[in-house]
Amino acid sequence: MADYPDVIVVGAGIVGASTAYFLAKRGVAVTLIDAETPGWGASGRNPGFQWLHTRKAGLQMAIGLAGRKLSDQLAAELEGWDFRPSGGMFYFFDPALEVLFKNFVTERQAAGLPMEYLDAKQALEKCPILAPNVVGATYNPLDAHQHTRKHCEALAEGARRHGARLLMGERVEALIVEAGRCRGVRMASGTQLADRVVLACGTWTPALLQAHGVTIPITPMRLQVVETEPAPFRFEPLLYGPTAVKQYAFFRDIDGYTEEGSTHALEKTFPGIEFLELAVQRRDGRVLLGCPMDFPGLDDRPTVGGIAMTLAALADALPAIKTLAIERVWGGLLPQTPDALPILSDVPAITGLTINAGHVFGNLAGPLSGKIIAQHLTGESTDLDMGLFALDRPTLRANNDEHRRW
Repeated sequence: MADYPDVIVVGAGIVGASTAYFLAKRGVAVTLIDAETPGWGASGRNPGFQWLHTRKAGLQMAIGLAGRKLSDQLAAELEGWDFRPSGGMFYFFDPALEVLFKNFVTERQAAGLPMEYLDAKQALEKCPILAPNVVGATYNPLDAHQHTRKHCEALAEGARRHGARLLMGERVEALIVEAGRCRGVRMASGTQLADRVVLACGTWTPALLQAHGVTIPITPMRLQVVETEPAPFRFEPLLYGPTAVKQYAFFRDIDGYTEEGSTHALEKTFPGIEFLELAVQRRDGRVLLGCPMDFPGLDDRPTVGGIAMTLAALADALPAIKTLAIERVWGGLLPQTPDALPILSDVPAITGLTINAGHVFGNLAGPLSGKIIAQHLTGESTDLDMGLFALDRPTLRANNDEHRRW
């Protein structure tokens, strides 16, 4: 067996669990540590979209396509995470947006997606629960859905089967750094030592680094989700709605862009909340609705304004959901970087410490990042150049005080 370093991975979300899984498959002695359980944080609280539909052309798209391909591999290796290659639709109701969405299809095809435009009749055939006044939609067959918490559990269990040690319910309070080298981590229950530590704890990553003079521009973005009872109807594709148009910088540059038709009245009623309009049905029939976005720091509680906006906008777009009972609401904190790309990097000032964090599109990029870090630590060629995700890249230095369009 190769002489690989012992590795501690901090965080058992999709990024950390994937890192542990791919390291353990390579014969590395891995300890995966989390303060709660696999997928407890942002991973288990997002709606499970593998959404290539709006990944920006270039590196974002390359990560997305590679991550989507990796999901097919993981679907064959791991069971029980409800992976479903369902395709995705982006619908709209205002005729003023028709030119924009048709131009969007052309741009997406040039970016490498097999996108198609659907007129009103085709949109309703693809998704009959849309309101009958739908004007059109775009459709991407590569979009997929997963139950992300179950995915984290499957990855962590896969890592365990390959020899990894899982320490759940153990909060890492500090890094152990001596003479410029990371020796391990300190928890309330004691210390854990290793040759290498990988920080993969999303929005909680900066706090562990600050004590050692390392600052990284990751800020928390709160997303809120509503979950209904199992519905008596079924719809297959992942759904995006017109208010989401505003969240993407490249969308604003496409001919035909207008905020008319892509702004819901409640967005003005609840200032400070942006709305990423989406819906999806899980395999068990439950419908997930979201996602209002704001930036309250490390506060993951859902709010009246966020839930009100979600229910009002989506009840208009999807009338069939109006009679469904609500079973749960929740919030989650996604890590945001200035350029919407993750940080995959050794820490120059601290030997033995690696960052794998900042995944605002973690369902696609998380497992791929875990594989890349595993390749890096075992001396293999990496699937993508890690230099593109380095801690010192110029695009990471931008002011991160406000939300940037993806």
